[in-house]
Amino acid sequence: MGLRERKKRLVQATIEETALRLFQQHGYDQTSIQDIADVVMMSPRTFFRYFASKEDILFAPTQALMNDGIRYIQSMPPTEKPLPALTATFLYIASQYEKRKDTFMIRYQVAKETPQLASMYLYSLVSMESAICDALCSRLETATNRQDMHFLVAICMAALRVAFEIWLEQEARGDIVALVRENLERLSSLA
Repeated sequence: MGLRERKKRLVQATIEETALRLFQQHGYDQTSIQDIADVVMMSPRTFFRYFASKEDILFAPTQALMNDGIRYIQSMPPTEKPLPALTATFLYIASQYEKRKDTFMIRYQVAKETPQLASMYLYSLVSMESAICDALCSRLETATNRQDMHFLVAICMAALRVAFEIWLEQEARGDIVALVRENLERLSSLA
């Protein structure tokens, strides 16, 4: 990574930390882009070079982790069994959440207090299902019914989401990877 990219990521991290702190202190709706820009000493126009919106600050890390999960699937050797591949992928995603649990805890609290954000969060997860399904289908050795695979991905995403909600409701205490594994194992026992 070059100097320019490192500087960009440092500024993004500063904006993100500032915004999350302001969201916690004043509430999401009461915090404007101008407020965030003022604290980090930049113009709103400069802010938009780093983030498209306030929502982007909240949801971009989740989207990035889901995209990491897609790359994880794509790096897997071909397989005949989709559920173990999805399980490995979602355990990987959970381990990445664990590493950033403090910021995800804040994001969760902000979204929980702001109803329109909760629905946007759910939509952001649902919108990833198709891409995860495509990545999974590309790693399967035998032809599969895409509708069946999409259904499986959706069920596993629900198991992941429920595990995250339980974990975040418990203030990110405990082992999120184990909780995701338990939820996905429940699916195996139901099948």
